[in-house]
Amino acid sequence: MKKPKLWEMSGSEILAGVSRKLGRHVYFRPHLLKLDAPVVAFTFDDFPVSVFENAAPALEDAGMLGTFYLASGLMQRVENGQLIVDQEMVATLSGRGHEIGGHTHGHINVQKTPRRDLMADVRRNDEEIARIVGSARPVSFAYPFGMISVPSKLALMHHYPGLRGIKVGTNSGLIDLAHLKAQELYDCSNDSSSIDRMLDDVERRCGWLIFYTHDVREDPTNIGCSPAFFSQVVDKVRRRGIKVESVIDTLKRIGVA
Repeated sequence: MKKPKLWEMSGSEILAGVSRKLGRHVYFRPHLLKLDAPVVAFTFDDFPVSVFENAAPALEDAGMLGTFYLASGLMQRVENGQLIVDQEMVATLSGRGHEIGGHTHGHINVQKTPRRDLMADVRRNDEEIARIVGSARPVSFAYPFGMISVPSKLALMHHYPGLRGIKVGTNSGLIDLAHLKAQELYDCSNDSSSIDRMLDDVERRCGWLIFYTHDVREDPTNIGCSPAFFSQVVDKVRRRGIKVESVIDTLKRIGVA
């Protein structure tokens, strides 16, 4: 679809665009990140069955843990052509030490949701996850669709110690805990050399690199990757000796969770 010209947009569309840009680029919870070594996180949005079957075992075989962002209202339903996990799978991965993070209950666009409805939705998701895994509510959150705005960011910024978006980059120096940067892990947009550049960058900066993807399966969607490519990335990180931990563990280590 062709992007409309500014003069073709309504006032509300212009304001929404400005709000998105401010939400993405203005730091609402600045934090000076100080790490003694670089760290990588592997995160998964929507939590399709394929990541339970393929990604989690690949991480575990390498002695690593991941963060799986669950929208509880999607469980056992199909999202973007992918079957989403059931409660037993969620509990199983939590029991193995993986983090289950928040992703709203209804997988909603937070930018378009009134604050009262947004907070009711995320609290419902928190309660569902806590019930399934038998622990406190989630510590980290990923914005569905990567969508963000000033009102939604203000509403959520103190509800979770760390919130991840899809703004590209490595977290280093002054970071925004309300909108952590991340790098997509998609077959259609990454290759071996691009991953090497990302790992070079996180080592040089002594920063925090958060990978995200959706499905991990043969013939992946355009927002997923194949098991072979995922395992290749895991092996690259392992061979470099870069620490891998869940988002919650890094948040705890830097003293914000």
